[in-house]
Amino acid sequence: MLDKPENTINRRSFLNRTASMLAGTALGATAASYGRIVGANDRVSLGHIGIGSRGGALDWIVSRLRAKHNVEMTAVCDLWKVNRERAVLANKTNYGRPPRQFQLGG
Repeated sequence: MLDKPENTINRRSFLNRTASMLAGTALGATAASYGRIVGANDRVSLGHIGIGSRGGALDWIVSRLRAKHNVEMTAVCDLWKVNRERAVLANKTNYGRPPRQFQLGG
């Protein structure tokens, strides 16, 4: 008969230990992640497509609601570079940081 080394475990012990470790890790990671995300579900992040004259008026309205409703324009998209740059400048002034800018098409 072969002798078993002292550090071997059977299948049932291995599965129980593994399940316990995974459960502890999952619970710990979940609690830690909630602590790092402060108010993320309370903030409204907007992206604006077509930021010309009408879009600029909507952007101005949103900027007036930022404190009361915790809203921020975080991205702008327009085919025309002038509109994009104008929106970035306005939002940088309103929110203290520029939104991401995109150009689709053209």
